[in-house]
Amino acid sequence: MTIAIDPTSPGSLAPDPATAVPPPEASAVLDPTFTPLPSLDPPHAPEILPTLAVPPPPQLTYEERWRLQQLDRQVFAAPLAFTTTGSELWWYDPVQQQSVILGRINGPFVGQARFILRGQGVEALEVPYQVNVSYGLTALSPALLERIRVAGFSDWIETYVFVGSNITPL
Repeated sequence: MTIAIDPTSPGSLAPDPATAVPPPEASAVLDPTFTPLPSLDPPHAPEILPTLAVPPPPQLTYEERWRLQQLDRQVFAAPLAFTTTGSELWWYDPVQQQSVILGRINGPFVGQARFILRGQGVEALEVPYQVNVSYGLTALSPALLERIRVAGFSDWIETYVFVGSNITPL
Protein backbone atom coordinates (compact mmCIF):
# COMPACT_ATOMS: atom_id res chain seq x y z
CA MET A 1 0.00 0.00 0.00
CA THR A 2 1.30 3.43 -0.98
CA ILE A 3 0.37 6.67 0.63
CA ALA A 4 0.33 9.74 -1.45
CA ILE A 5 0.62 13.12 0.21
CA ASP A 6 -1.15 15.97 -1.36
CA PRO A 7 0.75 19.19 -0.69
CA THR A 8 -2.46 21.20 -1.11
CA SER A 9 -4.46 19.26 1.46
CA PRO A 10 -5.02 20.89 4.92
CA GLY A 11 -3.10 18.18 6.83
CA SER A 12 -0.05 18.44 4.64
CA LEU A 13 3.39 19.25 6.04
CA ALA A 14 4.40 21.15 2.96
CA PRO A 15 4.61 24.95 3.27
CA ASP A 16 1.90 27.07 1.81
CA PRO A 17 3.48 29.02 -1.06
CA ALA A 18 1.20 32.02 -0.37
CA THR A 19 2.46 32.49 3.21
CA ALA A 20 5.97 31.18 2.81
CA VAL A 21 8.77 33.66 3.64
CA PRO A 22 11.61 33.50 1.19
CA PRO A 23 15.00 32.64 2.62
CA PRO A 24 17.29 35.63 3.33
CA GLU A 25 19.56 34.97 0.38
CA ALA A 26 16.60 35.26 -1.94
CA SER A 27 15.99 38.85 -0.86
CA ALA A 28 18.26 41.12 -2.87
CA VAL A 29 16.89 44.50 -1.67
CA LEU A 30 16.84 45.51 2.01
CA ASP A 31 13.93 47.36 3.51
CA PRO A 32 15.01 51.07 3.92
CA THR A 33 13.37 51.22 7.37
CA PHE A 34 15.38 48.25 8.60
CA THR A 35 17.62 48.98 11.60
CA PRO A 36 20.36 46.41 12.12
CA LEU A 37 20.80 44.94 15.58
CA PRO A 38 23.84 46.08 17.53
CA SER A 39 26.97 44.10 16.98
CA LEU A 40 27.30 40.98 19.02
CA ASP A 41 31.05 41.55 19.23
CA PRO A 42 32.28 41.79 22.83
CA PRO A 43 32.53 45.38 24.05
CA HIS A 44 35.93 47.00 24.11
CA ALA A 45 37.69 47.06 27.46
CA PRO A 46 37.20 50.42 29.18
CA GLU A 47 40.09 52.77 28.80
CA ILE A 48 41.69 53.64 32.11
CA LEU A 49 42.97 57.15 32.11
CA PRO A 50 45.54 58.26 34.64
CA THR A 51 44.05 60.56 37.24
CA LEU A 52 45.72 63.59 38.61
CA ALA A 53 47.07 62.89 42.05
CA VAL A 54 45.03 64.69 44.65
CA PRO A 55 47.24 65.65 47.55
CA PRO A 56 46.03 64.46 50.93
CA PRO A 57 44.58 67.11 53.18
CA PRO A 58 47.24 68.82 55.26
CA GLN A 59 47.93 67.17 58.58
CA LEU A 60 46.87 69.22 61.55
CA THR A 61 49.42 70.08 64.17
CA TYR A 62 48.75 68.86 67.67
CA GLU A 63 47.94 72.39 68.76
CA GLU A 64 45.44 72.75 65.89
CA ARG A 65 43.76 69.51 66.97
CA TRP A 66 43.49 70.89 70.51
CA ARG A 67 42.07 74.20 69.26
CA LEU A 68 39.42 72.34 67.24
CA GLN A 69 38.10 71.01 70.55
CA GLN A 70 37.56 74.56 71.81
CA LEU A 71 34.41 76.23 70.52
CA ASP A 72 33.94 79.97 71.05
CA ARG A 73 37.40 80.30 72.63
CA GLN A 74 37.89 83.62 74.43
CA VAL A 75 41.46 84.33 75.47
CA PHE A 76 41.82 86.51 78.57
CA ALA A 77 43.84 89.73 78.17
CA ALA A 78 45.98 88.50 81.07
CA PRO A 79 45.84 85.20 82.99
CA LEU A 80 43.09 85.26 85.64
CA ALA A 81 43.24 83.69 89.09
CA PHE A 82 40.49 81.28 90.14
CA THR A 83 40.00 78.93 93.02
CA THR A 84 38.24 75.60 93.23
CA THR A 85 36.91 73.46 96.03
CA GLY A 86 37.63 70.38 93.94
CA SER A 87 37.83 70.13 90.16
CA GLU A 88 39.15 67.50 87.80
CA LEU A 89 42.07 68.68 85.69
CA TRP A 90 41.84 67.32 82.13
CA TRP A 91 44.30 67.21 79.23
CA TYR A 92 43.40 66.66 75.59
CA ASP A 93 45.81 64.16 74.05
CA PRO A 94 46.09 65.35 70.45
CA VAL A 95 47.81 62.16 69.30
CA GLN A 96 45.09 59.79 70.53
CA GLN A 97 42.47 62.55 70.16
CA GLN A 98 40.91 61.89 73.54
CA SER A 99 40.58 63.67 76.86
CA VAL A 100 42.55 62.29 79.78
CA ILE A 101 42.03 63.12 83.44
CA LEU A 102 45.26 64.15 85.16
CA GLY A 103 43.85 64.34 88.66
CA ARG A 104 41.85 66.50 91.05
CA ILE A 105 42.90 70.01 92.06
CA ASN A 106 41.88 72.08 95.11
CA GLY A 107 42.68 75.72 95.72
CA PRO A 108 43.96 78.47 93.45
CA PHE A 109 44.80 78.01 89.78
CA VAL A 110 45.30 80.21 86.73
CA GLY A 111 43.01 80.37 83.71
CA GLN A 112 44.12 81.78 80.38
CA ALA A 113 40.99 81.27 78.23
CA ARG A 114 37.35 80.23 78.38
CA PHE A 115 35.71 77.92 75.79
CA ILE A 116 33.00 75.35 75.16
CA LEU A 117 34.35 71.82 74.88
CA ARG A 118 33.35 70.30 71.52
CA GLY A 119 31.25 67.18 71.79
CA GLN A 120 30.22 67.90 75.36
CA GLY A 121 28.84 71.43 75.10
CA VAL A 122 30.28 72.25 78.53
CA GLU A 123 32.03 75.49 79.42
CA ALA A 124 35.64 75.09 80.49
CA LEU A 125 38.66 77.14 81.51
CA GLU A 126 42.02 76.56 79.85
CA VAL A 127 44.64 76.07 82.55
CA PRO A 128 48.41 76.05 81.96
CA TYR A 129 49.96 73.13 83.86
CA GLN A 130 53.63 72.55 84.59
CA VAL A 131 53.98 68.77 84.34
CA ASN A 132 54.40 67.09 87.74
CA VAL A 133 54.74 70.48 89.49
CA SER A 134 51.54 72.59 89.41
CA TYR A 135 48.44 72.36 91.61
CA GLY A 136 49.68 69.50 93.77
CA LEU A 137 49.59 67.05 90.88
CA THR A 138 53.15 65.80 91.15
CA ALA A 139 52.89 62.08 90.48
CA LEU A 140 51.60 61.52 86.96
CA SER A 141 52.00 57.93 85.82
CA PRO A 142 54.90 57.01 83.52
CA ALA A 143 52.39 56.02 80.83
CA LEU A 144 50.76 59.46 80.98
CA LEU A 145 54.15 61.19 80.94
CA GLU A 146 55.00 59.17 77.82
CA ARG A 147 51.77 60.27 76.12
CA ILE A 148 52.63 63.89 76.89
CA ARG A 149 56.15 63.39 75.49
CA VAL A 150 54.85 61.67 72.31
CA ALA A 151 52.54 64.67 71.76
CA GLY A 152 55.63 66.88 71.71
CA PHE A 153 55.38 68.39 75.17
CA SER A 154 57.74 68.18 78.11
CA ASP A 155 57.43 70.85 80.81
CA TRP A 156 54.15 72.69 80.16
CA ILE A 157 50.82 71.60 78.71
CA GLU A 158 47.45 73.28 78.29
CA THR A 159 44.83 71.56 80.41
CA TYR A 160 41.29 72.45 81.38
CA VAL A 161 38.70 72.34 84.14
CA PHE A 162 34.95 72.43 83.69
CA VAL A 163 33.25 75.57 84.92
CA GLY A 164 30.84 74.93 87.77
CA SER A 165 29.69 76.27 91.12
CA ASN A 166 32.91 74.94 92.68
CA ILE A 167 35.01 77.48 90.74
CA THR A 168 35.15 81.17 91.66
CA PRO A 169 37.32 84.05 90.45
CA LEU A 170 39.84 85.44 92.92
